[in-house]
Amino acid sequence: MVAYGQNAIFVNNSSIKSNTVWNSKLPYIIYKSVSVEENASLTLEPGTKILFHNNATMSVKGTLIANGTKKDSILFASDRLEKMYSEEPGQWNGIHFYPQSKNSEINYAVIKNGVAGITVDSLSSTKNPKLLLTNTKVKNMEVVGFIGYQTELTAFNNLFSNCGQYLLYGVGGGKYNLKQNTFAALNTNYPRKTAAVYISDFVSTTQYDHLSIDFQNNIVWGNLTNEFQIDKRTASTTLSAIVKNNLLKSTESTLLGNGNIFNVDPLFVNPLMGNFTLNKTSAALKKGTDLSNDTYFGSYLSKDLNSKARIFPYDIGCYENK
Repeated sequence: MVAYGQNAIFVNNSSIKSNTVWNSKLPYIIYKSVSVEENASLTLEPGTKILFHNNATMSVKGTLIANGTKKDSILFASDRLEKMYSEEPGQWNGIHFYPQSKNSEINYAVIKNGVAGITVDSLSSTKNPKLLLTNTKVKNMEVVGFIGYQTELTAFNNLFSNCGQYLLYGVGGGKYNLKQNTFAALNTNYPRKTAAVYISDFVSTTQYDHLSIDFQNNIVWGNLTNEFQIDKRTASTTLSAIVKNNLLKSTESTLLGNGNIFNVDPLFVNPLMGNFTLNKTSAALKKGTDLSNDTYFGSYLSKDLNSKARIFPYDIGCYENK
């Protein structure tokens, strides 16, 4: 790593092989790739900015700890700083968590303007989540916000928006613990034909696994008739699904009941301008189930994406309107 002109730190096809801390003093510009190697960790302090050159990638084979704050979030974005590129998708590849990776956390971050925001391709090898994703905005991805292959994701208070095909695509089975997230697929720039949130037990006739889903107090909304789909395609796998107190745009009639609200516009304040807070007349207000006994309530779910206290009855989605 080299600092030029005291305005940035340039990282070119670099490997991190020991525990390393990056801070907010200067932005980090990634050329080609940066890889966190197995048994090493990269810790990002609040306010750290990581900017990727065209086609650059972050590969995590060890541990990534990106712990921002509401005031000083962590940024993963393109290195093109011109205004015309500020919301342009497809400018860098994304963050890839490999099978060796473990115990990674992303909290209060913005991940934007890439191809595939986050890719995870295996289950956790420890008692902790493979990836704990909280209070983060994933947006403007050319293809997908999160893509998982036979993996797991624990995610609370996140906003996924404006991606080319999927906001969340999880296939091959796995474990998904998703609560108080907003998935908003209202972009008009892409001719999407697939549900914004798609979770399946199947990849191919040789790659499939059991599927466990805990999906509560989320909003899934978009321009298509069906934006939320759970697809069980393999007779030999099991599906364990808790789907309750969500606002869903979906044709999945098997999900009716359990406090779910179907095909009612959540009335975002101004989605075209990226404001996905709820209008005062939204059907999602005060319709969330009580999560106070959840293991993660005190650490993450007791406040919304804006750090506003979440007091029961909660609003559905990542924002409280109290």
